[in-house]
Amino acid sequence: MGRTQVPLGADGIQQIEKIAPLIATLELDAIYTSPLRRAVQTAKVVAAGTKLPICKSEELNEIAYGEWAGRYFEDLIDDELYHRFIKSPAKTLLPGGETISDVQRRGLKVITEAAQKVPGGRFLFVSHGDVIRAILCQYMKLPLNEYRRLRVDNGSLSALQTDGRWAEIKYVNYLHEIILASKEPYMAAGATALRK
Repeated sequence: MGRTQVPLGADGIQQIEKIAPLIATLELDAIYTSPLRRAVQTAKVVAAGTKLPICKSEELNEIAYGEWAGRYFEDLIDDELYHRFIKSPAKTLLPGGETISDVQRRGLKVITEAAQKVPGGRFLFVSHGDVIRAILCQYMKLPLNEYRRLRVDNGSLSALQTDGRWAEIKYVNYLHEIILASKEPYMAAGATALRK
């Protein structure tokens, strides 16, 4: 979907409604969200019935695929740049887009800024799979080129606690129905198989 303004479907709304009660127990100070419609809808479902401020942040926006936006993996199979991106996403600049390093940098920026505004605060960041995986790589000390190894499903919750220098990962890809995490293969697995 990239940065296309796709709304949440009925299934997506249901997924968020199921996980919202858990989020409500976290005693949040604010919600930061990507400006994309599906993310803002998610933030609003979670914030319903609370006085939590919802802050839109471009820093949480989906990766900018540039000229690749709206294309399928199969369309790019003969593109040498695509193969470079699969092998080294941290450094490969997408045509008219950005690198995964760019994505990670802006994701970490919004987290740092939120923590500076409310030291010791608790925040929910509503974003997209690539952004979340890139952020988690930083805090888990994983090489960014391996970000696709982390599974982040739609409607899942990942949590960490950090003081800026050190982080503890609480959980990754928590789903109300955990079986959903094993129902569908990750798209990049197919993309990797295609390049062989």
